[in-house]
Formats: sequence, structure tokens, C-alpha cells
Amino acid sequence: MIAFNRIRPRSAAPDITPLLDVVFILLIFFVVSTVFTARGMEMELPSANSSTPVYGKSLEIELRENGDLFCDTQPISSDALANRLRVIGERPYAEQPQNILFKAAPHADVVDFVRVVDMVRTHGFGNLVIVTRPTAPPSKAVDEQ
Repeated sequence: MIAFNRIRPRSAAPDITPLLDVVFILLIFFVVSTVFTARGMEMELPSANSSTPVYGKSLEIELRENGDLFCDTQPISSDALANRLRVIGERPYAEQPQNILFKAAPHADVVDFVRVVDMVRTHGFGNLVIVTRPTAPPSKAVDEQ
């Protein structure tokens, strides 16, 4: 007698393994391509009418009202900041930041403000930018007579 192989019924459920592969690849792509923002404390900046945007690689120095210094959102002492500026100043020009962004709280001590500005200029950086927030353009009054 001839033995016949039984035909096994195919499963009606689709194989979702390739679909899961695609979903995970897309998830990884979006996680990697997301722009990450620097975390730090928000500070109320003084306003100025002459504010302009700054572009390029920069080093950010922040002076709080209590005199605390931060460099690229990391707390730093005055001596450590001076040392870091010295090290950065010794790098080749192409590796140096194009701008030193200085954020000072509106009620920060003037002595601390001048000390940081002097420290930056002493280490050869003439590209110090004082960060402000732009003021709203003055509204034009219209006479209705």
C-alpha cells in the first residue's frame, strides 16, 4: 500500500516577526535622530533692544544671582573656570569655540560680572557675547481723531 503524506493545514495567522523587526528599527531610528536639548536651570535673562542671534560652536558661562558659576550647565568654581579657559585657549584656533556666551542673572553682583568678563578677556577671548532676551518691538500707536 502506498503511504500518502498528510497535508497539514497551514496556520491562518500571519507571521508578525518581520513587522516587529521594522517597528523596532523605526523606533531606534527616531530615538537616535532626536535632537537632545541641554538640561539646565532656566534663568530670567535681562532684555536688550540690540539682541542678535549667535551661531557656531560656543562655550556657555552662566552667573547666578548668588554668585555661583556654571560652565556648559555644570557647576564650576572661579579657579576651575580660569583653568578651563586657559586650556581652551591653548588649543589650535580651529578647535576653540567661536563665541563665549555669558549669561548673567539680572540681579547678579556687578563685581562677579566684571570678574568673569575680565577672566575671559585675560585668557585671550575677545568674542564674549552677553546673552540677553530680545525685547518686543514697540507697538505703534495710531491716532484715531
